[in-house]
Amino acid sequence: MGSRRLLITDFPAVYVYDTGGLGAATMSALLPATDPEATVGLVDQGTRLFVDARFPDGRAFQAATATPLPPELLTTLTGLHGRLLVDAGATSFVSPCAVSVTPRYENDPAGAATGAGQGAPPPGTTPPGMPAQGTPAQGTTAQGPVGGAEFPAYVVVKNGRLELRAGGRPLVDWPVNRVAVSPAGPTSAFVHGGAVLDGRFLTGVLLHLVTPDVLAAFLAVAQAGQQAAQPAAVGTSAPVWARGLATGADDDGAQAVRADCVLGDSVLELQARDDDARVLARFDLADPRLRVAGSAERFVIFDPEHGPVSVASDSEVFGRRLHAHPGVRAAAERTLATGGPYPAELAGGRPVACAVDAAALRVKGRGVRLRVPFAAIRAVEGTMAPAPESVAVDAATAEGVAAGGVAVPRASLRVATADTDLTVVGPLELIRALHTDVCAANYATEDPRRIPDMLRAAVGLEDDYFLYTIFGPFYELHAALRGDGTADGLGAPVTLPEDDEGRLRTAAALSEGLDELRRHLDQVGSVLPAFVRYRDAQVLAPAIGGRAEPDWLKAQESRLRAALAPAQRAAAETGALSAQVARLLDLDPSALPRPNYAGAALSLGAAFLNPVFLVSGASQAYNQYSQSEKRSAMMNAQSARGWAAVLDRWNTLVTSTLPVLGYVLTENLFDSRWETARRLTGALGATPPERRETAMRIVARRLARLDVLRRYPANAGIRLSRGEIAHYLRTARDSISTPRFVDF
Repeated sequence: MGSRRLLITDFPAVYVYDTGGLGAATMSALLPATDPEATVGLVDQGTRLFVDARFPDGRAFQAATATPLPPELLTTLTGLHGRLLVDAGATSFVSPCAVSVTPRYENDPAGAATGAGQGAPPPGTTPPGMPAQGTPAQGTTAQGPVGGAEFPAYVVVKNGRLELRAGGRPLVDWPVNRVAVSPAGPTSAFVHGGAVLDGRFLTGVLLHLVTPDVLAAFLAVAQAGQQAAQPAAVGTSAPVWARGLATGADDDGAQAVRADCVLGDSVLELQARDDDARVLARFDLADPRLRVAGSAERFVIFDPEHGPVSVASDSEVFGRRLHAHPGVRAAAERTLATGGPYPAELAGGRPVACAVDAAALRVKGRGVRLRVPFAAIRAVEGTMAPAPESVAVDAATAEGVAAGGVAVPRASLRVATADTDLTVVGPLELIRALHTDVCAANYATEDPRRIPDMLRAAVGLEDDYFLYTIFGPFYELHAALRGDGTADGLGAPVTLPEDDEGRLRTAAALSEGLDELRRHLDQVGSVLPAFVRYRDAQVLAPAIGGRAEPDWLKAQESRLRAALAPAQRAAAETGALSAQVARLLDLDPSALPRPNYAGAALSLGAAFLNPVFLVSGASQAYNQYSQSEKRSAMMNAQSARGWAAVLDRWNTLVTSTLPVLGYVLTENLFDSRWETARRLTGALGATPPERRETAMRIVARRLARLDVLRRYPANAGIRLSRGEIAHYLRTARDSISTPRFVDF
């Protein structure tokens, strides 16, 4: 039917003269030809040619050779000199065309570096129009590229960086001084260096560079760049946005800058993304002075040498690797366990470190140095924003971070004086700890003669503590089932959805939540009394001076167990409900969806993850239960009536039974806790003068913890604060109708 002739020049230009078909001959021209409008590359370990050209008149041309090119044609192809890239003239090295790249992933077999492709090509790396494996290219009988893991890309060395480009975008790039380059054959080179490619971690790539001359040119440029940049340790690197770095003499660290974050076995480094490849900050992950707080997508890291630096990662998987590093997690746990310094951010995004001493709150960072005396503080307010549906940080979010936005909702603490209004932002656990330290230090400035008043105030706050600790998770699950996280919705019943899919999601969420509630109530009965006794012993420690606990304190544990007995009524009802759900749910329990925390903002330093409490596991189970293969278990009318009965029983439990149990429980605890406060007051009143300051600090911290805990939710995935749940329980108790008893 005719023929097609292709002409590629190093002008650069691409011409196709088509005499095929029934119409007149046509000439299509792409002049100039630039990537991605024209992709010319080598596949199958650099042996076969493929072309993909998109012309302005709407025509497209795609072709691939069926057999390997002879050496003379490969040599001729090098005459392109990469000129299809618009910035080819500004590069230190560019491959003559797109060349075969074989990625080496961390989970590849040990022998994968021999050159044969492993697995499927990474998604999103095939240029538009490139023929797929086994699919003839349009207008030819050729087959697409073989060697599944391979993909074609330009190899570019520019401004101290090694890039792999395809389809007009960089797939991955490294700082030249963070890779090791070595020859791997007559025309191949291996680049050893960690990076992220389409959500998977690379350990390096094998480059097939067409001819020995191209290989020699690449090795010369890459190795010269490494020597000029003073090569540093090879690690896993990814681009991030960072604040608080010393990037220039007049830089105060307020602006977000682009940097390479390089994670090694024991060090985290931030390096400039320019020719000099300066290390802007280096953090020793084994340093006991290191402090970290934040999420997998955004965190603040601090040590005395480099000050606080905030880091926001574009790549969710790289952020999770940072978050999971043992050194980073140890620093995060140390941050909360040792009472600071607390790495956080100001409202505008500037990273700071906050520390509390005996007389003031100190806030320090690049361009920030504040001291807020406790005597001058007029207000201390903490707030918590709801968690988002997704916390992945993409490029658009990163740009928002650079402009001063917040990628992940977090808690904030406002401290106001007559002439200062300071707002500190950070993850919930950190803000709550800082708030507690500020309040505790402030209370500790009181006269020690006020210890009895402070202990009585603490006992008054224990009402909220016990109501939330025991019954709060029920209302968190109730709010998740209703899809309403406000305190106003706690009194509204959960209704059975009209559609089968919604009913199955509700069933999954209730089954998941009831199991967790049973485990929670088991801990209330077995662990909570001993924990309360332990905390009372800490308050008493300055008075007894290392002596054995008094008998009255030991007796408190058994009295607490008896007072907490009403919680077993809730445990029995929860167990009965769980058994009823198991009978109704005609599914394998192992097939139920489980909360997926991979995409959640897991706070650094969180030591215990409970599916009911972290990012509302029941809510996640509800939202995830939408797989089509589960829809075979549709509910008939009889099972729907059974589920309606279960929800009616659940609604009665949370709206009527729990408020009454809360009333009985707090009444049982009232005498015991006031008696404990009286005995603690008497013991601390006789404390030797040299221990009174210590006693005052301990009592102040007890009062501060109880006061602060009720102001915040349990975690970032729950919108209800502990205080809101406790207040609802008290209000509901007073509104429940009771039988009329004859006066006597």
